[in-house]
Amino acid sequence: MKESFYIEGMTCTACSSGIERSLGRKSFVKKIEVSLLNKSANIEFDENQTNLDEIFKLIEKLGYSPKKTLAKEKKGFFSPNVKLALAVVFTLFVVYLSMGAMLSPSLLPESLLTIDNHSNFLNACLQLIGALIVMHLGRDFYIQGFKALWHRQPNMSSLIAIGTSAALISSLWPLYLVYTNQWSYGHYYFESVCVILMFVMVGKRIENVSKDKALDAMQALMKNAPKTALKMQNNQQIEVLVDSIVVGDILKVLPGSAIAVDGEIIEGEGELDESMLSGEALPVYKKVGDKVFSGTFNSHTSFLMKATQNNKNSTLSQIIEMIHNAQSSKAEISRLADKVSSVFVPSVITIAILAFVVWLIIAPKPDFWWNFGIALEVFVSVLVISCPCALGLATPMSILVANQKASSLGLFFKDAKSLEKARLVNTIVFDKTGTLTNGKPVVKSVHSKIELLELLSLAGSIEKSSEHVIAKGIVEYAKERNAPLKEMSEVKVKTGFGISAKTDYQGAKESIKVGNSEFFNPINTLEIKENGILVFVGRVISEKEDELLGVFVLEDLPKKGVKEHIAQIKNLGINILLLSGDNRENVKKCALELGIDGYISNAKPQDKLNKIKELKEKGQIVMMVGDGLNDAPSLAMSDVAVVMAKGSDVSVQAADIVSFNNDIKSVYSAIQLSQATIKNIKENLFWAFCYNSVFIPLACGVLYKANIMLSPAIAGLAMSLSSVSVVLNSQRLRNFKIKDH
Repeated sequence: MKESFYIEGMTCTACSSGIERSLGRKSFVKKIEVSLLNKSANIEFDENQTNLDEIFKLIEKLGYSPKKTLAKEKKGFFSPNVKLALAVVFTLFVVYLSMGAMLSPSLLPESLLTIDNHSNFLNACLQLIGALIVMHLGRDFYIQGFKALWHRQPNMSSLIAIGTSAALISSLWPLYLVYTNQWSYGHYYFESVCVILMFVMVGKRIENVSKDKALDAMQALMKNAPKTALKMQNNQQIEVLVDSIVVGDILKVLPGSAIAVDGEIIEGEGELDESMLSGEALPVYKKVGDKVFSGTFNSHTSFLMKATQNNKNSTLSQIIEMIHNAQSSKAEISRLADKVSSVFVPSVITIAILAFVVWLIIAPKPDFWWNFGIALEVFVSVLVISCPCALGLATPMSILVANQKASSLGLFFKDAKSLEKARLVNTIVFDKTGTLTNGKPVVKSVHSKIELLELLSLAGSIEKSSEHVIAKGIVEYAKERNAPLKEMSEVKVKTGFGISAKTDYQGAKESIKVGNSEFFNPINTLEIKENGILVFVGRVISEKEDELLGVFVLEDLPKKGVKEHIAQIKNLGINILLLSGDNRENVKKCALELGIDGYISNAKPQDKLNKIKELKEKGQIVMMVGDGLNDAPSLAMSDVAVVMAKGSDVSVQAADIVSFNNDIKSVYSAIQLSQATIKNIKENLFWAFCYNSVFIPLACGVLYKANIMLSPAIAGLAMSLSSVSVVLNSQRLRNFKIKDH
């Protein structure tokens, strides 16, 4: 059983990877993925051994709060921005009290100055009050950090909580000794507590704002989804919930309103904003018979439409589901960061304790408290400067921004692995009809052995039972010439060959076939000199013999700009192969016209599937680009499946990438975006690893001999900057542009 839910209380990748490790060890859990960015989890488990409630209990034992739906964030007395502003103000106040006199004694009133090496108790108490206020403003670090530590799942908050708490407690002891006159002077770390928390809060705020902006893509799509629609019933329009709409309902769409479900216009016309699907800003004119898609907007005039899908199966719902899956899933490249994060925090705590002990022993001055002070600063600096967040954010932030960019191009990746793998493709297999061509074959000519109107009537009547694009072209041609469409019985479809049915012909019930030449038993083929898609119409005489009645010649022109985009893909060093069920002459003509070197004609679905298998066995990373209908088996077999379609025409289940703008340029864009995203992730991981590799030893004091020591305050600043740098670097993908090769 597969389930999705949300988890609250996670602060860094140590949290998400800890949950994955803990649940992954359970025998009944088959697969678990936890996303830190959108606080979600996808799990696959054996329902015979456990249930979701039991899984929730396991997560709660780890110190987190699993929920089926994400609750609205509770508003506290102060907003996050006000909390941050107050933290900055009180931090500056404490720094002023602790360091103001070092800059100039005149900056502090005499009552707060330290005189003749006697510590000013009032000054220290004010620092303590300021530090406690800042700690209260950042209390989430302590609540989450110590809770995680208690459940043996330490995270970033644990490091901050331990470090700042140690600094505070170590300051309280000398303050007590000064108060009891046992010491005349004490060394305090109140300003370090405040500065560390302030910098971490600033970093977290920048990080959260950036994440929220990236996640707004989903929210924007959700806003496109209307809650109600106008349904026509007994010549009256009534407002109904979108979830109650069923296939066949007649809906009225007013100007300025969103399309509730996928459908077809049956009366009127309109101009629709389909930028949500295609990325194109210009409105699209729609008339009777045209398809409309949920989530798009009607700009002008009202019209009536018939629902062809319910809400759950409509385009907008499919897109939202794909974006959610993409945001929740993990790329393979993130596994390295997860493995490091699983041991990172415990290792850092161990290093900090060892560094504290070593400095307590080897500190250069003989005074214990002086040595203790240096050792404590090293301990706090090591804990604070260590940043699992930068590692954890390196991959998901880039993927989140990349998916947002992809949606603006009319592209939707099914999961993070699809986005990651597209860059590795070295062979692309294209279907022809509807992919490289317009997908709307039109009849060029008809060669008939019987009366033309009778042939049109037979072919149109049978083909109206098929959803194939060629069938639609023949039906449209028959209707334009007013051929009467008859009732059919015993309709049978043979995939890759054609369709047959029984109908009235010359006063008797006859079996009529419509399809390619291989669908028929040996017949006297008409001599056809034209190039095009040949569709034969025949009567079944016996099991071994068919009578030819006529031939339709259709043509399907290449889409605008396809030749240029094919050339761009070839310039990336990618092999291109054209696979089509059409005859050799048509496929050859299309391949030569578009500059494609390799092609295979007369390919049935099984032939396409076998070719994909063959290419993969040769070590090729294969991308299959098709229309998502007849190509479903080969799409599923390929390494990366791209469906070129709009709305409900797409077989989303078989696709890794869906292009709703129906443009071959999307294939080129997907590959380039994948390359840019992985490059961005590698940059993030490089800086995150380098940061920790360089700064943790520095915090330990390895360069003490060179007079380089990091104070806890500087450590806090460096830690915040490391996370912010990863977030800001990921935002560079917003400026991604397609390069012309």
